[in-house]
Amino acid sequence: MSKHLSTIFELNNFQNEIIWDNNYSRKFSNLLVTNNRLSDVLKKVSYKAAIGVATLLTELIQKRSEILFPNIDTKEFTPKVESLWAGAINPFYLKTCEYGYKYINENGEKTTYFSNWFIMINMVEEYIYSSFTIHRYLINLSMLARHLTPNKKLFDKWFTEILRKTAEIFPCTYDYADLNFDDAKARYDCSVDAPVPREFFFDPEFEYSEEAAKPVLNAFLQSLDYNNNPWICTPEEMLAKGFKGTPYKL
Repeated sequence: MSKHLSTIFELNNFQNEIIWDNNYSRKFSNLLVTNNRLSDVLKKVSYKAAIGVATLLTELIQKRSEILFPNIDTKEFTPKVESLWAGAINPFYLKTCEYGYKYINENGEKTTYFSNWFIMINMVEEYIYSSFTIHRYLINLSMLARHLTPNKKLFDKWFTEILRKTAEIFPCTYDYADLNFDDAKARYDCSVDAPVPREFFFDPEFEYSEEAAKPVLNAFLQSLDYNNNPWICTPEEMLAKGFKGTPYKL
């Protein structure tokens, strides 16, 4: 884990007070955040990479949320996150986009987890059904993560570098200017996208190449318990959906 990433994830206390209430939950959950500059940058990354960035941000949001809402039961988050990383390898691994998001605190208020998973439900749904517009949800997720990070300058520096590196290694295969959003049948084909390993974001010693990625991706796939994770498909379910190849092996 890089120094900046470690600092962002592992701060034990907020350096500045983080304000959260139902108004913030509504703001982030209902896509009321716009950032045209960030939108332009996010559109440069592939769809599998967009899911990878979203999962990275989800891990960050959950780490920061543990401080704000220590009483929320988070035991199901590990298999949820594992399914998202599997989705960054191939959307056929994703069994459902129904992640559940109604995380309420003891005062009946919506928590940061609520917004995080509400956004991910919508983003994963569009990813599974090959919509062109998943990046709009990534804007809100990015701004939610930034809101929960006490050192905004550090976050901005870190995230700018993350997106630069991701767009370089996992570029989007088309130009948004060429898309016809009036065509209801228009879909993207992410089969041309390279699978994205978690190590690309978390391991500073990992230098991406197809050869370097294959063993870590295979190791991750083989570690998954598809019989007990309700958010990923069994090999039989994947093949029934039309998956080409051997499930859980590259």
